[in-house]
Amino acid sequence: MRIIEISASIESDASLSQVMNNIDQTIAAIDMPPGYNIYDAGISKTLQEGRNTTMLLLGLALFLVFVVMAVQYESLRNPMVIMLSVPFAAIGVAIGINMTDLPLSVPVWLGMIMLAGIVVNNAIILVEYIEILRAQGMESMQALVEAAKTRLRPILMTTLTTAVGMLPLALGLGEGAEMLQPLAISIVSGLIFSMFVTLLLVPIIYNLFHQGKDSQLVEKATDY
Repeated sequence: MRIIEISASIESDASLSQVMNNIDQTIAAIDMPPGYNIYDAGISKTLQEGRNTTMLLLGLALFLVFVVMAVQYESLRNPMVIMLSVPFAAIGVAIGINMTDLPLSVPVWLGMIMLAGIVVNNAIILVEYIEILRAQGMESMQALVEAAKTRLRPILMTTLTTAVGMLPLALGLGEGAEMLQPLAISIVSGLIFSMFVTLLLVPIIYNLFHQGKDSQLVEKATDY
């Protein structure tokens, strides 16, 4: 089969994903005669394979995190509450890469995989303490407020220490740091945004998932 190979170099300030989108739009407007085909190779093929692999790894990471929590809690209710904080971390990642004008590259997806196991820590700290307070006979709303007040400092410490530790890499300091800069920015922005989600949204979701259980917990506490 005879082929014609077309190759090009990308300018330093250009985004590979944007260039590929422009190429795809140009190819779609070409009316190919019968018997002729156009296919991608090189960097574009590698980029697509990397995206597919990272998407698979992200789904596998979320599944494994959920399974571990379901086994520990012996229930699906609390793991669902905790896992709902993960999608909101993606909003923080989107805000971070948009503010820094970074493309959606493989390091960003790797950062999302790491966030899948990191952002649940704050929600676990909060939900676990809520469970302890309710098991002691405290009402739902009172337990939510008390747990948020008591766990505010640990949540701030765990989030800020990780974010500050990744800050030099996010700023691109050092030789070759620009390669991993998107990963660091995605982790820092996702962690900071998920912290506010943990403190504000997780208690609301917990209350919705556990309505009507106060009387059962009070009876259990009385028995003890």
